[in-house]
Amino acid sequence: MKKFLLLSAIFAVLLFAYSPAEAIVRVEGRYWFTELSSKVQASTPGLTGTEIDVINTLGMDKSKNFGEGRVELHLANHRLRYSYMLLSWEGHKTIAQSVNFAGQPYTANTRVDSKLDVVYQRVGYRYDIIDTIGKQLGIIFDFKHIGIDTNLRAPGINQSSTVAVPVPTIGLGGQMGLPLHFSISAEASGIASGGDYLIDGEASINFTPVSFAAISGGYRVFDMRVKSAGNAGNKMDFTIQGPFVTVNVEF
Repeated sequence: MKKFLLLSAIFAVLLFAYSPAEAIVRVEGRYWFTELSSKVQASTPGLTGTEIDVINTLGMDKSKNFGEGRVELHLANHRLRYSYMLLSWEGHKTIAQSVNFAGQPYTANTRVDSKLDVVYQRVGYRYDIIDTIGKQLGIIFDFKHIGIDTNLRAPGINQSSTVAVPVPTIGLGGQMGLPLHFSISAEASGIASGGDYLIDGEASINFTPVSFAAISGGYRVFDMRVKSAGNAGNKMDFTIQGPFVTVNVEF
């Protein structure tokens, strides 16, 4: 999967590099102030795992902040984008009730150290149906890859469960200009199938003091519920949301 994402990014660069028109490269750094809500369930054949609330049961922090990097190649009505985000939480708590995780029992009144790591990557293409001065509206086609690793440790036990979710999504994005170098923008993309779903949406207000740089502030929601295709007993209910700030430059 990493090779696929890398090849997609290389293809995008070559496509724009050999285009007869002038391409714009946009680099963005983002800082996201998140709140987490998540439940995990890891089962083994013949033994159903416990649905575990990572905040209340494992003691992971509800609020935590993360960075994200994005690069976008923009040519006329076409945009190609790659983004990468690494998220990680840890918990340390004496659990109040017994749980079963990936075939291992963790008894009540046992101290459990836990970790939740999420790697979120996406390669996206957007075609702007409307592209005029001060107004854009486009269709988004994304390929998202979410890798989730959950680890629980207790005296004599160290068990992990991994859910890898490759997801093609579709969505809309747009921007509208305002006076005094301000604009508003919003986008959302996602998919739903068989009770599973994924949606990533945001809205922001942007300030562009010079033509090649902008700062933004907004609110973003990432929400998904999935069952691992590789192991029908691995389930993840995962929501992060909160305000963000960004700085981007174009060249």
